Amino acid sequence: MPKLPRTLSRTLAAAGTLCALTVAPAVPAFAAEPAPSTVEQDVTQLYQNVVDLYNGIPASARAGVDSLIDSPIDHIGQKQGHAKQKPAADCTEGALLTYANQLASQLTPVEGQAFDALSALGQLYAQGVATDKQPQVFGTDGQYTARATSAISKLRGFWDIESWNVQLVAWKGTDLGSPTKMAQTFGLGLAPARVKDAAALANKVLFELPVLQGGRNPLLTLNAFSAPADSFGGKRVMLGDGILDTTNLLGFDDVAVEAVLGHEYGHQVDFAHDNFPRNESGEMGPDAYGGYFVAHAKGEAWDARTQQEVTYLNASIGDCQHSHGTPDQRKAAGAWGEKQATSQGNPNKIVPSATMITKFQKEYPKLVPPATDQSQLAAAHS
Repeated sequence: MPKLPRTLSRTLAAAGTLCALTVAPAVPAFAAEPAPSTVEQDVTQLYQNVVDLYNGIPASARAGVDSLIDSPIDHIGQKQGHAKQKPAADCTEGALLTYANQLASQLTPVEGQAFDALSALGQLYAQGVATDKQPQVFGTDGQYTARATSAISKLRGFWDIESWNVQLVAWKGTDLGSPTKMAQTFGLGLAPARVKDAAALANKVLFELPVLQGGRNPLLTLNAFSAPADSFGGKRVMLGDGILDTTNLLGFDDVAVEAVLGHEYGHQVDFAHDNFPRNESGEMGPDAYGGYFVAHAKGEAWDARTQQEVTYLNASIGDCQHSHGTPDQRKAAGAWGEKQATSQGNPNKIVPSATMITKFQKEYPKLVPPATDQSQLAAAHS
């Protein structure tokens, strides 16, 4: 067939379009849902892989793990519910939580699902696979490694609990880009035949969505965790790059590493004494123990100004959901701990950990009214 002149081709094409438009009303029209994109399909499958992975791990292996904050990212395998009470009255959430929630609110549904799956996957690697027998690098660019190593060494010698087996491991979003590490992680609970493909998909999604920044987006690791001896992976503290990046951004860079580790090690103090409070003292107690450590002559021995900065960092992670303590309550808990160090007669004496727990539990009711009173107070302001 001879090649048609360009003008005639355009004319025929236009006529064909007109014909189609003319007969269209005679054909029943159905508004079809757009087919999911390849990225959406990948994220959906990755999410299911991670759900199956967590379902393949005994629930008891995840019991007792305490996080620094309630993450704005819904987390697979992690209880996110609070007691069904109204938010604390006259409360504004801390600056760090506010910032994290702002970041999370900018995610599309697909991005949010990807963050959920990958953040959970990365935490599981840090909890169940990583070991401090291998060199650990803290901070996105390793800038906090020396400080983290120094702080954990001091904490192990400071508190009178079994410490040799409390591991400190880095929780890094960039670990998600390692097929080997992800295969090890999926191998914890996923059917062996699925492990290789699941690991490859995690790597693919990590670089398909620009918002993930190849694992460097702080939301992926914006937390720190402490795990007891009978949890998956044993006793350990997990320090996320994202929490360090964010505290730096908010102006707490000079105290954040030591303060966060002091808090997380405070959970180990509670674990060692089978102290698992079901109220805000479960988080405020470690704030107090951490405050005692940073102010003590045999801890960090920080001055009054730096101690105050730690209490403001504590406040920045306070919430209003009767979960971890309000900003004011967490600030007060840390300040109480610091005062125990600065006001004791012998500055070199370290109060036994069991005694510190007892002392704080006596102080706690002064810092947080009973939950029933909080509910009534909230109702009165509604």
